[in-house]
Amino acid sequence: MNLNIIFYAGILISGLLLQSCNRVPEHKEQIAVNITTNKPGQNISEESVGLSYETKQLLPDENGVHYFSQDNTSLLKMFKTLGVRNLRIGGNSVDASNIPIPDEDDLHSFFQFAKAAKVKVIYSVRLQDGDPKSAQQIAKVINENYSDVLESLAIGNEPSYYEDYEVYVSKWTAIRDAILEVYPDAVFCGPDQNPDAERLKKLVDDFGYPEGRLVQLTQHNYPFGCSYQNYRERDVTKLVPYDAEESIDKMLADTAYAIYEDILKGMVDAVEGTPITFRLSETNSFWYSGLKGASDRYASALWALDYMHWWTSHGAEGLNFHTGDLTGGEIILPCRYAAFVSSGIGYEAKPLAYGMKLFSLGGKGQSLPVDISSTSNHLLVAYANLNPPNEVLVTLINKAHKDKQSKEISIQFDRSIIDSDVEVIFLNAEANNIAATSSDLVLGNSQIEHDGTWEGHWQKLPESQVVDNSLTINLQPASAVLLRLKVQ
Repeated sequence: MNLNIIFYAGILISGLLLQSCNRVPEHKEQIAVNITTNKPGQNISEESVGLSYETKQLLPDENGVHYFSQDNTSLLKMFKTLGVRNLRIGGNSVDASNIPIPDEDDLHSFFQFAKAAKVKVIYSVRLQDGDPKSAQQIAKVINENYSDVLESLAIGNEPSYYEDYEVYVSKWTAIRDAILEVYPDAVFCGPDQNPDAERLKKLVDDFGYPEGRLVQLTQHNYPFGCSYQNYRERDVTKLVPYDAEESIDKMLADTAYAIYEDILKGMVDAVEGTPITFRLSETNSFWYSGLKGASDRYASALWALDYMHWWTSHGAEGLNFHTGDLTGGEIILPCRYAAFVSSGIGYEAKPLAYGMKLFSLGGKGQSLPVDISSTSNHLLVAYANLNPPNEVLVTLINKAHKDKQSKEISIQFDRSIIDSDVEVIFLNAEANNIAATSSDLVLGNSQIEHDGTWEGHWQKLPESQVVDNSLTINLQPASAVLLRLKVQ
């Protein structure tokens, strides 16, 4: 018998046992989760799920075919399946002198795709050695044809290359003013850089909306650092990657939240008292195109799910995961942290895509207060959202992957559950292997196919596990679940 058939049959059976019979393993930990539904907090943006691509992705391939084309039905389906609503174009290639600036045909193909995909676009124009007239021509095409698709314009990438802030401001202003001549209603985001609280505050002070036209603070974030120990090495064959197993532990450790908190503070302080929003316009796990064995493994799905919920519940408008088949400017590498890559028959969804998909199902409405009662660090995290008027979405992530203990979770609400009608959808890997590849992952007992489709489904939680305003559920190591219910 085909081994794949055996595996998926096993996953289906185990999923049904978990979700219908919900048999409890011999060894399990008991954890209480309390959710307050009558105190909704942060509104979750409809554009919270985003992707980021290099500008060079707009250029046609050697056969003259555009990646972003309204005829690329598999890519359109993948965007729809993952819930992608925001698309940022930029990266190192926007300022790389060895990479051509997209021409008018490239722009039309891209924006027609964006319109078909129903996404809003953050479009970057060149800053380093940039020509204001070139940026002006791009803006003119967008204004005359696609102003309804554009979210904002960005100028350049990683302005930290400019040690003199005044030089950066001078160049940025010249390009902005040239754009406004042909696109008077244009708005901008920036600075599209690595964390630098001082520069963020300066940019808001100097270019804040309305006078300066800056409407959103955009920042890059690769919280776990570089993929390689010797990243200054120009010969990519000599790059030395960090240990993948240790890096996976780093991705899932609760110490990551201190990194997020520090970056968040710089952004919140910069926009305080202004109408300016903030967004992670380019982000992923490890910079320099990702770490093989970590960024491309199941750990990235659980990390991304947690990461998206954390940032959106703390006020971020959204996150754009940097992706593509290849990434970089002057130095180009295979994209290890990709959401999906070209496969010859469409696109292969990588583990990151599964985390994004589960978030798109549960990251809606308004965030709710959640309290986890635990006497030790169980590496279990919980998020809840109220999707008006009375739908509650609860995401549980069990990042523990070494002790192999299942968690018995008791969830208490401040309002009664209606009709004991609770639906669940699980994210699992074969044998709970945190280093599994995408071929061993299932979400809702289904995989994301190469044509971009996904046939996963919700299942009803047994009524015996739902009593008035509480429910219980078991969660395996290295797994996640989304619960959907209604409260009175």
